[in-house]
Amino acid sequence: MDTGRTEDRDEKITFDEHTERYSRGVLELCFFALNWQDDPNFPCRDFLIHLNQRATRLEELIDYYGAKRNETWFPFREAIAAAKLFSDVAYDVKHIEGALAHYDLKDIEGDFAAKTDWVIQVLKDALIGIAHNIIDQSRSRGLLQEDIVPDFEPCRKETVTYRLPSDRTVRHVAKVGEVVVYLATRFLNLSENRDVRAVLREPPDREYASYVPEPITEEQLRTVESRFHNLQSLYDTYIFESDIEQQNSDLPILRSHVSVIFHLMETATSLCHYYIRHMSSLRREVSGRIQYPISPDTLLRLLFEYPLYYSRLYMESAVHLCQQMIRSYSEQTRIEVPIPSYRGFHVRPSTLVASIVAHYGSSVIMTLNGHDYNAATPLELFRANEDLNAMKRRRVADILCDDPDLDRPVPSAADERVRELQLILVKLMKTNKVVLYDTNLDLEGMKAAGDETLAELATHVVRHYVSVGKMDLRSDLTVCFAGDNRALHDLEILANNGYGEDELGNNIVLPEELSYLKR
Repeated sequence: MDTGRTEDRDEKITFDEHTERYSRGVLELCFFALNWQDDPNFPCRDFLIHLNQRATRLEELIDYYGAKRNETWFPFREAIAAAKLFSDVAYDVKHIEGALAHYDLKDIEGDFAAKTDWVIQVLKDALIGIAHNIIDQSRSRGLLQEDIVPDFEPCRKETVTYRLPSDRTVRHVAKVGEVVVYLATRFLNLSENRDVRAVLREPPDREYASYVPEPITEEQLRTVESRFHNLQSLYDTYIFESDIEQQNSDLPILRSHVSVIFHLMETATSLCHYYIRHMSSLRREVSGRIQYPISPDTLLRLLFEYPLYYSRLYMESAVHLCQQMIRSYSEQTRIEVPIPSYRGFHVRPSTLVASIVAHYGSSVIMTLNGHDYNAATPLELFRANEDLNAMKRRRVADILCDDPDLDRPVPSAADERVRELQLILVKLMKTNKVVLYDTNLDLEGMKAAGDETLAELATHVVRHYVSVGKMDLRSDLTVCFAGDNRALHDLEILANNGYGEDELGNNIVLPEELSYLKR
């Protein structure tokens, strides 16, 4: 009876035998690449996926044996790692190339198809260089056998013109608007995400090396890739096996943009990973000569001028599309909310209001004291403070002049006049009529003009210190916003959270629903 002899035999297989066995499949593909490098269909996706699978298995094997930390075998390990990564990147780009005919993408600046062709050529040259390197590394380590013959069919042009009939029964969706707005809003929220904005920024002035690994990190790219993948999955969850795309022709366009960004980000993550882990100064130095498939400058150019650049353009294009989609299903409504308690519509509240309106791409009008303001423009909202301050000035007079106890002459003695004004201000603060920002008030310099009453003098004092920002009036003044109900819903949340400030003007954390404002 055989009692575990198979395990014994497996343990007797040497590192060289193991490595030689798994190297053979990779070497077959390397020789195929050299033989067919001039063929216009090379590299085909079939070749790329086979190379990726065989290189992955070989890399796992030699890493298990410790090649990553071995001075002799590390250069060979790096060559295999390059085959694994660049075959994966080339497969992603070839997928994009093949999908362009089926994507429904909006026009952007630049020639995306031509740039894709250029990237494929650069990757093809890299793969040929990798093939040479693996063959040389294998020969120097005694892994190259004389009988290795490419066991692979030649690459053929991959053209699929036939489509199976779409004859499956699909479910009918009655509330198309809800689904469209939900998906469009999710895309808009993603476009404002901090990590997305960090990596899909305006392209640097060709000083690419200063951006990797900081501020653009592999972790950020992987996160952004995952977010767009999740959005694509979300789209398919709501749309698949339904008739929504037939009811709204913008949805396939949105799906195309999400998909192409996702595949571009896959490419970006892989390229960034290779640069940081294999090329940058973070890599440990080894005495063996490492032959890179492309130069660091070329790799960074690929990263910034292809996946990151075109992801940004397609994202911006889809943002406008989503705003149009939301507007087409928008419901017009009206809300009344408190004004910002700290100095009205100054910079922070006005900027946050305008950012919410811009996020939805909707038209929202703010009405205050009978005047209308475009809520998408901070400068318009700043102008509303003129009305607001005029209303506050009238409110000061109403509060003080209606108090019969203050309808009396101003004391002639300076110390009595200051004490009276102090008592008035204390009473206003205790009754929550005013809020004091600065206690350094020069009340001695406040003198009555002519036969002013104490109420009139106090009114001038309060108005003066409000105008210079040392105090402000509390009020129950409200403002109206009219427009798209989704934007108004978020504006109401903002108003109920003090427009992002407490009553002393300190920033406060906004709720998760407004997280897109944090960029």
